[in-house]
Amino acid sequence: MKSKTQLTLITVVIVAFAAPQAAAQSSAGEWQFAITPYLWAGGMDGTMAVAVFEEDIDVPFSDIISNLDFALMGHFDMRNDRWVLSSDLVYVDLGHSEDFVEGMFEGTVNANLDLTLIELVGGYRISPVFTLLAGARWVDMGAGLRYEGTLVDDGADVGKKWIDPLIGVHAFVPLSEKWWLGLRGDIGGFGVGTELTWQAYADIGFRVSHLVSIVAGYHALDMDYEDGSGLDYINLDLLISGPQLGVAFTF
Repeated sequence: MKSKTQLTLITVVIVAFAAPQAAAQSSAGEWQFAITPYLWAGGMDGTMAVAVFEEDIDVPFSDIISNLDFALMGHFDMRNDRWVLSSDLVYVDLGHSEDFVEGMFEGTVNANLDLTLIELVGGYRISPVFTLLAGARWVDMGAGLRYEGTLVDDGADVGKKWIDPLIGVHAFVPLSEKWWLGLRGDIGGFGVGTELTWQAYADIGFRVSHLVSIVAGYHALDMDYEDGSGLDYINLDLLISGPQLGVAFTF
């Protein structure tokens, strides 16, 4: 049974590479630290299959709040003139219900996604502009689809955990004393966890003071994951993309 279902995802992925960068460049050898809460309003496009059930996903980010049950997000960053270490935690609990009609079957399909992302990344700055990145992303995901209605009452829930190695590059381009442009791209998975995952974002930052910066931009994350068989089968082919906004506190 297949029908059009909408899900929505708010998640957090690292945007703090740009915010602390200006401070780090002015203090050679000294470690700078930053804590960055931020929000990524990411719509979803792709497919989700759980056991024998499959749904197309087509999500505008404008539906975020109505589908979000709970979210917890945070990022910590430390760097000196050459080295970068960062960690990021994301937890989101999403649920969505939608009416469906499929031949003689009609009713409601309930979809849920419980997602935890923990990312650990190290980097080495090879020039004033470019930083090479390497690390890993740990994913703990639970996905479920349930159909309720005329002649149908069935569904499945599957939980999976995996680790994706990743490599990437980040660029920091000063525009003035207060404004800068940040670009990041990374790729990973390589069959270790997902078959392939990639991430890209562009943001612009404004330094309010030497302690506080505001960062806004656009971010995309793609995951292609398949594992299990029978009732334990899951297949995700998702592109999550949308605007983001964060505030970095540097000390």
